[in-house]
Amino acid sequence: MTAIDIFKQSLTFYTRLFNKIFWLSVASSIVPLINSAIFGAAQPSGLGLLVMMLMSMFFSVYMMALVHQFSTDQDDSLQSAFTLAVNKVMPVVLTSIVMGLFVMVAIIPAGLVGGILTAGISDEVLKNTLMATVIAIPVCMIMYRCFFAVYCTLVDGLNPIEALKASNQQIKGNKLAFNGFMVLGALMGVYALVLVLLNLMIAVNPLILGMFEFALNVFVLPLFTVFIYRLFVVTKQTQKIDEEQ
Repeated sequence: MTAIDIFKQSLTFYTRLFNKIFWLSVASSIVPLINSAIFGAAQPSGLGLLVMMLMSMFFSVYMMALVHQFSTDQDDSLQSAFTLAVNKVMPVVLTSIVMGLFVMVAIIPAGLVGGILTAGISDEVLKNTLMATVIAIPVCMIMYRCFFAVYCTLVDGLNPIEALKASNQQIKGNKLAFNGFMVLGALMGVYALVLVLLNLMIAVNPLILGMFEFALNVFVLPLFTVFIYRLFVVTKQTQKIDEEQ
C-alpha cells in the first residue's frame, strides 16, 4: 500500500463521516472568524487568545476522537466521541505543548547558525530565504519525527514524552510514513498557496477574508485529520508486522 492509496482511502472515509465531521470542523474553524469579527485588525488580549486557542483545540480533538471511534467501532455518535474528547483533550494539549517546546529548542540554535551564515549577505531577500531554510530544516525534522505523537496520546493513552518516543519509533525507517509526510506536505503547500492568494485578492475587509478562509478550512482540515489518522493506523500495523518478523 502506498501513501496515495491511503489518501484515496481517506477520501472515502471522509465522505462517509462528512455529515458529522463537517459540524466539528465548522466549530473549530469558526474561532478565527469570531476573532476577526470582534477585533478586526486589532490583536485580542493574551487571555482572549488563550481561550480561542483552547476552544479550537477542543474541537480539533473532538474531530480526532470521532475519526478514531468511527474507524475502530463504526460508531459515528457525536455523544460518545464527546466523552472521549473531554477525557483526552488535556493530555493531547500537553503533548502538543511539549512538541512545541522541542520545536522552540531547535529554532534557537538554528537561528543563531542562520544569523552567522547570513551575516555578510546584503541582499535582504537572499538573507531571509537562507535564514528561513536553516531554521526550517531542524523544525521539519522534529515535526516529522513527532508526526503521530498526538495520536499516540489519544489512541494509546501515552504521556507526552512516551508519545514523542513512540512516534519517533513508529516513524523511524518507515518508508510509508515518509511518503505520507511528503504527500501531506504537498497538500498543505497547495492549501497555504490558496490562502496566500486569498490574502492578495481580498485585501479589503478582514471579516470577508476570514469568511473565505473559514469556508476553505471547514472542508480541508477534516481531510488532513483523516489522512494523518489513517497513516498512523497503517504504519502502526506495518511496524507490528516488522517487529514480529
